[in-house]
Amino acid sequence: MKVEEVMNRNVYSCKSSDSLKSAAQSMWDHDIGCLAVIDDKGVAIGMVTDRDLLMCATLNGSPLSDLPISRAMSKEVHSVRMGEPVRTAETLMQSKQVRRLLVMGPEGRCAGIISLNDLALAAGKKRDVRPEDVVATLASICQPRPHAASARG
Repeated sequence: MKVEEVMNRNVYSCKSSDSLKSAAQSMWDHDIGCLAVIDDKGVAIGMVTDRDLLMCATLNGSPLSDLPISRAMSKEVHSVRMGEPVRTAETLMQSKQVRRLLVMGPEGRCAGIISLNDLALAAGKKRDVRPEDVVATLASICQPRPHAASARG
């Protein structure tokens, strides 16, 4: 099974200069937990999650409206390409301990997002995604990891 058979094609994004409040509103409106952060050319330069928003606002003691996305986003973009096997996405999620990956199209632009949720749903529908692989991915993601402060701005 290929990543495009499992991924969500609705990828919502924001700019690094947008406020955390606008990101939170977008996540709420679309019932999602992350946004791709794109530059002026539409190229993905990071990701921001609902947890990133909460931690940034709490640690800075500031309202979401006063903080730009650049203060909370992960500047490392983990991705797979369309056409790659789902197993490749699972392996990358495990090694990077992330719940979501951007899926890049042939032109290098973001074409979708594949999440742990997508994998679980596919496994539940008996769609060539093995439940034991999803469990292994979740177990790897849940392992304690070194403090990620160096990845933040």
